[in-house]
Amino acid sequence: MKTFRILKMKLMAPPAKSHWLQRPKLMKRLRSIPRTPLTLLASGPGFGKTTALAAYVRQCGCRHAWYGISAQDHDLLPFLHHIIASIRMAAPGFGESLLAELERLQPASPDDVQLLADLFLNECLLLSEPLLLCLDDYQSVGQNEWIDAWMQYVVSYLPDCPSLRLVVSSRVKPEWEGLTSMRVRGEVLELSRDDLAFSAEDIEVLFSDYYRQPLGREQAERLLAFTEGWIIAIQLVWQRLAATGESMESLLLQPRQSLEELFAFLAAELFEKQPPAMQAFMLETSLFDELTGEWCDAVCGREGSRAQLAALSQSGFLTPIDEHQFRYHALFRQFLQERLRLQGGRRELLLRRAVQETAAKGRMELALQHASELDDPETMAALLAAGGAQLVAGGHLEAVLGSLQPLPELWKASTPHLYVLQGDVLRYRCAYEEAMASYSLAERHARERGDALVHSLALEGQAMFYLDTIQPGLAEPPLLRAIALAEAGSASAEPAASAGEEPAGAREPGFGRKHLARLYGLMAENKLNRGHGKEARDWAARSLQLDPERRDLLLEARLALRTGRLKEAALLLESAQLQESQTGAPYRGMRQVGRTLSRSHREIELLQSLIHSLCGEAAAAKSAAESGMMRGIRLKAPFVEACGWIRMGHAAQLSGAYEAKVPAECYHAALDIMTRLDMPRGTAEPNMGLCLLHGRGRAVGAAMRYGEAALQDTERADDGWLASLIRLSMAIVLYENGSWPEAEERFEEAKARFEACGDEFGLALGEMWLAFAAYRQQQDGRFAAAMERFLHRVAQGGYSFLFTARTLLGPADPQQLVPLLLEAERLGIGGAHAAALLAELGMDKLTYHPGYTLHIETLGTFRLRLGSTYLQDKDWQRGKAKELFQLLVTKRRSATSKEELLLQLFPHADEKAANRDFKVALNALHAALEPQRRLRGDPYFVIREGPLYRLHPQASWTLDAAQFEEGVRKGLEAERRDEAEQWLEQALQLYQGDYLPERRYDDWCIEERERLQVLFLRGAQRLSRICAARGAYDKAIGWAEAMLAKDRCWEEAYRMLMECHLLLGSRQQAAKWYRRAEEALEEELGVAPTAALRELMERCSEESA
Repeated sequence: MKTFRILKMKLMAPPAKSHWLQRPKLMKRLRSIPRTPLTLLASGPGFGKTTALAAYVRQCGCRHAWYGISAQDHDLLPFLHHIIASIRMAAPGFGESLLAELERLQPASPDDVQLLADLFLNECLLLSEPLLLCLDDYQSVGQNEWIDAWMQYVVSYLPDCPSLRLVVSSRVKPEWEGLTSMRVRGEVLELSRDDLAFSAEDIEVLFSDYYRQPLGREQAERLLAFTEGWIIAIQLVWQRLAATGESMESLLLQPRQSLEELFAFLAAELFEKQPPAMQAFMLETSLFDELTGEWCDAVCGREGSRAQLAALSQSGFLTPIDEHQFRYHALFRQFLQERLRLQGGRRELLLRRAVQETAAKGRMELALQHASELDDPETMAALLAAGGAQLVAGGHLEAVLGSLQPLPELWKASTPHLYVLQGDVLRYRCAYEEAMASYSLAERHARERGDALVHSLALEGQAMFYLDTIQPGLAEPPLLRAIALAEAGSASAEPAASAGEEPAGAREPGFGRKHLARLYGLMAENKLNRGHGKEARDWAARSLQLDPERRDLLLEARLALRTGRLKEAALLLESAQLQESQTGAPYRGMRQVGRTLSRSHREIELLQSLIHSLCGEAAAAKSAAESGMMRGIRLKAPFVEACGWIRMGHAAQLSGAYEAKVPAECYHAALDIMTRLDMPRGTAEPNMGLCLLHGRGRAVGAAMRYGEAALQDTERADDGWLASLIRLSMAIVLYENGSWPEAEERFEEAKARFEACGDEFGLALGEMWLAFAAYRQQQDGRFAAAMERFLHRVAQGGYSFLFTARTLLGPADPQQLVPLLLEAERLGIGGAHAAALLAELGMDKLTYHPGYTLHIETLGTFRLRLGSTYLQDKDWQRGKAKELFQLLVTKRRSATSKEELLLQLFPHADEKAANRDFKVALNALHAALEPQRRLRGDPYFVIREGPLYRLHPQASWTLDAAQFEEGVRKGLEAERRDEAEQWLEQALQLYQGDYLPERRYDDWCIEERERLQVLFLRGAQRLSRICAARGAYDKAIGWAEAMLAKDRCWEEAYRMLMECHLLLGSRQQAAKWYRRAEEALEEELGVAPTAALRELMERCSEESA
């Protein structure tokens, strides 16, 4: 795990200033902090936010934690480590669970951020007494999306966490969702520039009691107008008067146009009063953010800097951080830097020293920052050649690219390694055309200069571009040439090993075993991409033989995936993730690069998502795809983002919770990105997904066109394995649409391709679909042979999930495999494995199975789907058969006696007629649900248990009402609001209307319909509350109106509508809903609105007044 250095000086409130003024009015406002969940202090620099807050925490006597944020804390993990450390100074033992999670986690998605926020809030709830957490200078990190998301989430729960009071001081007011509603509820204390600015009375007391230079009230008023109460300007006025002996009157006669001009004027006056040696020291040290005596001595070429820093601090020019470190006020530093620019030669000398010192200490990002201020291509080229790779490995891509691109081509041509570095950065940013141009220039200039190493690196960069985009046919030629150059140069002395993280431009300074091992590893990956599994293993073995420490788990995982060892692939990826958690940086393997750089299609989450989809784990596939996609967005790597969209499309196809347009939109989003990147190879997998999607939607023509497009792109890139998946997908489309003979031919072809790739899972899929085709065509011999091979491969490879879950390349309904298992057992095929599978499925007693899942829709309308085929009215044959089924669905929790069924279905018939009609209805029901059932075979979906009848509880059927009930229950029980919102939105979308509307007047249906309706109201009520709490008022209003559409007397809906409209500033709408509530309650129930509604109406009247 990465160790984060905690600077304890940041965790202590600044010491009291000798000239700090007690300000009763400001302190009175600050004393409201313990009673308010959140306090915001927001103003520009120089208004005394930090000073006032530090004074308050010293005086209040409450337990507090302080964190003075700096720009170096711009990542979430150091930010959280400092917060935890600050709280532990006041509450030892705080945050143990959060620290443990930080050891495990490298936040990469919104889910990670929320998890860390939840753990933080849970730890806060355990505090034995209230704690005040002060975050000073939040603007330093507020632009970081993960930090701001974490803060926003924590702030939304502050009202429910009485043990924590949060104070945020910032130059920029945060714009967090939910602040508006917190303001309305009185849960935010806000202090602005107007609250912090000095009044005339403050100025008068300050000058009289602290500066010992009394002012009259008129002078104080004029100074207030002159400075607008800006504290730093008032302080500079006093410093100037003290230094010059000038009168206040003459100073106030000075013209000014703005506060900024005032500051510049006063700062210049004070600066000029310093001795020349001190002026020089101040100008020189303005180069640095934070000052120490050692650093100033080294760069400025002097001695005694520590004493001069102390003197400047004593006179008010510097702010002490601790006894050794200081900093200038930002405004004064800016003034000094502008002055230093006028001393061109001296400034240049200092910058060069700063570059040397920072580079020597390994602070390459600071060295680059100083070098960028020099107009010197030679220095920049030398710095980038020496440390550019370290910067790229650390994720400073924009800084490196911004420094490389302006360099004259002459300098890059003379140092062709810089072109390799430029190509690396552009490739990581998916600017592929520009990257290839840079690698080509590097190759040309290296060849002209006879630099074999850079020549090899340039070729390697080209190969890595094709590897990143899975174009193995194009990757092999440059890779072979790079290997030839490396093998020819490897006879030289073995160089020292390079540091761990290395893009193409970050290699050791000569050929050697490690260089050659890396190239062999790349060839292994390329052979794998071509579908040559055995050759891939051979190249990987050669690589490991040269460098046993460079084992590549990602390459091994992809090799396992492409040869059908799915469980092994998943375990290897888990091992890579474990290494990530232990090191605190993403796993890189043989092709190591920096911790923040994209791994292209090799991102662990993208590979995991594909494996989950192949294994039928839809939820896990979706979660992993989201993480991979978010990583691509965060790293500005559109190719990775597009791969995330593809895997999201696969997951959406499997879940069954989305309409077909959702996965289609995912695939088209990926296609748009790939087209924008001019990456034809990247369109193959989304086109394959669209082929499967349209095929299962019975659009065979469109499906085959997408399949052909995918196949063309893949074969052009020479990716044999993906081409085999596409061929299989096209065959599945033909099979599922009744073209069994043609599908059988394509299954055979796909199987032969999988065999060439060495993919055992692909072979199992091929045998499975061949068994399906033979079964459909009643070819017993072919069925027996294919099914036996299929069952053998399932047993060997651990593919039994094909029988229990919907998978990407399996049947749309895994229940389709059960009749094949029953037939295999009848024919004595597969030995004990077929019997074991049937037992695992709970179907070992069956002799018949319809081969599909029954999908029952009851909310808003009644529809029944047998697998993928909807039942039509004529298929019921008898109306009573349909009613009998609806009655059994309603009574699904237990068996129902025949007598009760007769009473409900035939209330006016005599016993003999009722029994006769019941028998007819039951037979018609069996025929409708199972039209292919053999004569006198036992029914599967509706069973008889002695005198009782019921919908078989173990049969394969789904019911929207049951899914709705389960989702609402989870949403109501969920503690986390985001989790509750997700469950409730999914569940409430299922509620398309009341339960079985065509049976609304039947006594047996009324209770269930009313129960589900109340459940909808409860779910919508909580969801509306959650939406309002995060500021989504329109959404909250929509759900409140949906409640009233079901029950016009549901008072909580009126309350929500009134609150939301008040928060939106619409008093008239709020009052209108009150009148509607009053009218409905009087008409329906004869009662008046509750006190809560009346109070809201009073607020409408007050605000109107």
